[in-house]
Amino acid sequence: MVIVSKNDEADGRIVVLRGAFRDKNILRFHTDIRSAKVSSLKENKKIYFVFYSKKRKIQVRAEGVAVVNFNNTITKDAWEKTQIISRKCYLSSQAPGEFLEESASNLSKDFESNLPTKEESETGYKNFCVIESKIKTFEWLYLASQGHRRAKFDLDKNNSIWMMP
Repeated sequence: MVIVSKNDEADGRIVVLRGAFRDKNILRFHTDIRSAKVSSLKENKKIYFVFYSKKRKIQVRAEGVAVVNFNNTITKDAWEKTQIISRKCYLSSQAPGEFLEESASNLSKDFESNLPTKEESETGYKNFCVIESKIKTFEWLYLASQGHRRAKFDLDKNNSIWMMP
């Protein structure tokens, strides 16, 4: 989950993590340039990620600073690696979150049941962007019936501290 904020309003969204670059402390996801989260990030670059692993009983909350990449080498490289089935999500003529008179798919009738060709999918590139977030701090919480454990890590200062869970 990603949480962004515009003015005094917070907005949480589920996103697909497309990259985690440990050497740079960067998390990456793809989105539509017309989405509300992009306009929020242009106004306020702070971003929060929330992760949970049921198997490991771990929660992580990460705070970062986001960069919106649009029509640059990062987006061109990511677009080339994006599968056609994912590219078709960016072919909608309407922006995500736009109000409609009735229920409708984000896809044209041609692509609801069929994949576009690679050439047909190229028109979606104009709506595609890559959000890269430099993670500054994160909190780790381990859940256990014998007692939880919690720590905070400051990546800029290269230090950590235990916290009361």
